[in-house]
Amino acid sequence: MLNQSNETQNVVRLPISQRNPVSRQSKGWSYLLSDSLAFNKEMDYGIRIQKPNLEKMPKWIEKIVTSGQCNTLYVENLTLKEADKQYIEGLCHQHNVSLFSLSVVQEKQNKVVYGPW
Repeated sequence: MLNQSNETQNVVRLPISQRNPVSRQSKGWSYLLSDSLAFNKEMDYGIRIQKPNLEKMPKWIEKIVTSGQCNTLYVENLTLKEADKQYIEGLCHQHNVSLFSLSVVQEKQNKVVYGPW
């Protein structure tokens, strides 16, 4: 979901409460690789990183997933080659990391984020 303010910032509100002690029993942080989105300020365990260029994206995802600190990874408009996609899916499965691609769609000067949740 996107929280619109009077400013031009785009804020991602997750469907789960990061303050819930049950959800914090699992390892890690939520990462957001994005050009134009940010986590809501209420997100306790969220790290936003400026999205790298397409060539660097698979390596960055690999490093985040294999760090052992990541629980969920959100990527704005994720695009991967098929071989990279299969490799990343395997890494995510192996390290118990959920990977979401957030599609940003321009609509009447408002940005809306659609996720698989």
